[in-house]
Amino acid sequence: MQVPVGRRSLLSDRAKFVVAVGGVALAIVLMLVVISLYEGVRRETSAFIQSMPGDIWITQEGTVDLFADSHLPESAARDAAEVEGAIGVDRLYGRQMSFTVQGKHVRSYVLAISPDETLSRPGLEEFLPESGTIILDTTFAQQMGIAVGDTLSFAGEELRVSEVRHVGNLLVTQLSWVSAEDFARLFGLPDTVNFILVSTEDGATDDVLATLREESAGTSVYTTDAFADLASEEGTSSFLPIIRVLVAIAFMVGISILSLVVYSATIERARDYAIMKVLGASPMRLYRIVLGQSAIIATLGVGIGIGLTFLFNRVAGDLVPQFITYVRLQDVLFVLAFAAIMTLLSSLMPVLRIARVEPATVFRA
Repeated sequence: MQVPVGRRSLLSDRAKFVVAVGGVALAIVLMLVVISLYEGVRRETSAFIQSMPGDIWITQEGTVDLFADSHLPESAARDAAEVEGAIGVDRLYGRQMSFTVQGKHVRSYVLAISPDETLSRPGLEEFLPESGTIILDTTFAQQMGIAVGDTLSFAGEELRVSEVRHVGNLLVTQLSWVSAEDFARLFGLPDTVNFILVSTEDGATDDVLATLREESAGTSVYTTDAFADLASEEGTSSFLPIIRVLVAIAFMVGISILSLVVYSATIERARDYAIMKVLGASPMRLYRIVLGQSAIIATLGVGIGIGLTFLFNRVAGDLVPQFITYVRLQDVLFVLAFAAIMTLLSSLMPVLRIARVEPATVFRA
């Protein structure tokens, strides 16, 4: 008796049932999309830093992300090169700049690496474009309609696009590479450096890290993994309050839709519940019917919502190249847990209504 009653209650108005499932699905899509966007930016920031040469990052004290205004004296790079166990020291420069291409203004975060000549080593070619050229991120090039061979202008100087590949897409900006010589010529390099990347001998990272922290006053020294985690966390911290608000809104919308549909179905079938009470059905059995109705809608909504999330992320990524998302298993499990809570809470109002149903209802005309 339990399954047919619950099923009839839901399917008595199929349009309402479809709207309920669709509402829950859209709530799930909203939750997963904003969470996956947040995780996508975090993952991209971390991946870029970890792809850089070096086992240790030296930054100005208090610097916590890649775009902070970090300035270190040139002497800090020379001192780092003298530390026992250091086998490579690279100076990293970065600056947000606006170029002109085909009459349009485009913005990119421009980076340049200058290796220490006394500790230079192979493997840096991908970060060292030829003078007069620039390497653009694929997302940036697609967004701006720029191709290999195009020319970008800045302050009367020109840079030819020599390569388009994945450099770094951080949602609000994309990264690009120029040579250290061009960076100095275009933007000027005072006797400072933004970041210093130190490569170490195998097994010597901890010792070099400890030495640098003792000897480098006014700096912060991190392993690459530690700085990647810190930068990805700080770079997305401004999004977190927005994410929480959107997830809360989606949760409340899901609960509201579920509650209204199941409550409406309960009201419409009040006589059936009264008959079941007359026949001796326990309150717990009746409550399970209501909970089962909520579970059916939530399960269908969650399944459809998860599928739509992957579809939406793919379509959005094609239409808006800088839209980067990453759906993690733990985020899907998080949404499933929210759906379970949603199911329980949405059943409260209908359950209270059933508790007030009197068996005498059966005998009323």
